[in-house]
Amino acid sequence: MGFNHFLKRTITKSQQCNRNWDLSKQVTDEDLETMKTAVTQCSSKQNRVFYKVVVIQDREKIEKIHAATDGFVYNFEDQATTTNSQVLAPTLFIFVKDRDENVIHRTNEEYLNGMDGGDTCDEDRSVGIAAGYLTLTSNLLGYESGCCQCFDSEEVGNILDTDSEVLLLMGIGHGDKTRNRREHHNDPTFIFPTLKKNITVEHA
Repeated sequence: MGFNHFLKRTITKSQQCNRNWDLSKQVTDEDLETMKTAVTQCSSKQNRVFYKVVVIQDREKIEKIHAATDGFVYNFEDQATTTNSQVLAPTLFIFVKDRDENVIHRTNEEYLNGMDGGDTCDEDRSVGIAAGYLTLTSNLLGYESGCCQCFDSEEVGNILDTDSEVLLLMGIGHGDKTRNRREHHNDPTFIFPTLKKNITVEHA
């Protein structure tokens, strides 16, 4: 099998959100350092800082954060929800808003509105790129991953003891190979739905 085939297979696998975990297997220290490189050395607009990353492997904290993710609506008629169990992975990466406001103004919007004005789209893009780097890196290293934006940001901030806005949660670990990846980690009767996407690529 050639490298390009391996890479395409890994990319395709990495798009899948993993919902349950083998907690007997941890992320190794060496792999964790590589993942930290992925989220800190990825591209951002003009090399600006828009976020910091908090890495948690403490099980008690992870469980508390998981409890703050009860927002996945699976029945819109009665608004029934469940938690997002991708965050129950052995390692949790948390992206927190953290602007570098000491650099010079680099856009007209920043000059007119201040460093925190008018550029949330750049913040979103930067976090998205970092999450993409982390997703691919972790999957190339043999792990599964799952992103979560459905959570109580204030409650997660309290757990982290920060007043800064929490932007994204991302679980990394080894999935439980005895279960469907979409099965809720704590509730085997619940299977998360999924969709297939078909993105067009055109040559112009």
